[in-house]
Amino acid sequence: MSRVRSAYTLVELLVAMAIFSMVSVGLFAFASASLRMVGRNLATNHTHEVMRISDQELLYNLHASASAFQLITFDGTNYADASPTVTADQDPFTQQYISTRTNGVRFRLSASGPYKITSVSNDTKNQATTFTLDLSVNNTGQFTPAVEVGDKLVIPLISHEYDVTAASITGTTATVTVTPLLGFTIQPTIPGNFTTAYLYREVAYTVYNNQLRYHADYTGKNKSKYVLVRDKITSPKPFAVLFATATSPSSTCLNLRFSLEFYDTNYSSKKYTSGTATLQAIIPPRVQPTDVTSTNSS
Repeated sequence: MSRVRSAYTLVELLVAMAIFSMVSVGLFAFASASLRMVGRNLATNHTHEVMRISDQELLYNLHASASAFQLITFDGTNYADASPTVTADQDPFTQQYISTRTNGVRFRLSASGPYKITSVSNDTKNQATTFTLDLSVNNTGQFTPAVEVGDKLVIPLISHEYDVTAASITGTTATVTVTPLLGFTIQPTIPGNFTTAYLYREVAYTVYNNQLRYHADYTGKNKSKYVLVRDKITSPKPFAVLFATATSPSSTCLNLRFSLEFYDTNYSSKKYTSGTATLQAIIPPRVQPTDVTSTNSS
C-alpha cells in the first residue's frame, strides 16, 4: 500500500525563505561587527605600542638635554633657527603661554668625557687655543667620533665653555682647537694638576613628510643625516617653548612643549578613528642650570 506525501505549500516555502534570510542577515551583521571590533582593537593597540616605543627615546633625549632648547625650521632643503614669539595660546598644564610652533628643535647632549687635558698651547700667557686630550679613559659616549668640529668643550674647573673649531684624533690622543681663547692658566703638565674637559654635541629632532626624525649629529654637513624614529606623524609643527606671561619679551627656552599626534594610516580607509594617539608633554632639561649655556648653532 503506497503512501502519498505532499510537497511544501507556497506559503510554507516563503516563510522558510524569510526565516533563512533573517538568520543569514543576523549572522552577517554579527560577523561584520566582530571583525570591525577586532580591527579597531588592533588599530588602537598597534598605535599605542609604536607611540610608546618611539617616544621613549624622544623623551629620554629631551630630558637629558645639556642646553636650552632652540626651535628650528626645515622646509625640505634648508635648516634654520626660529625666533620664538609669544602667542595667545595658553598651556593647560603650566598656565604659561605657548610660542609659535615649529617642526624642529635642536639642543646639546653629553657626547663624551671627562677627559684629562694633557697639554695646552700658550698656557702661561692665557692665550691657549689648542688642547690635547687623553681619550684612553671615559671614551664610552654614544657618539663617534669622540670629538669633532662643532662640539662644545666645557672645562668645569674654570666654568667656561668653548667652540671646537678643529679636531683630530691619533690613537688615544685628541688635539682640539677652540675659540675663544682659554683666558686662564691651568698648567696640566705640573705633577698633581689634573684638569678635565667634557664634550657636548648638537642633536635635533624634526618632523617632515609625516616623519619624526632624529639627527644624531646636527653639525655642518651632517645635519641632513637622520634616523627615522616614527612615520605617519600628523602634527606638522609639534614643537614650542613657553613664555611666563602673554607680554613676556623672551623665553628661557628651558621647557620644551611638544604635541605629537600619530595616526595609523593603514587603518584610515576603514575609518578606525581609534587608531589616533596624541602625546603632549612639557620637558625640561634634567639639570638646571644646564651644562652648556650657549645655544649658538654649530
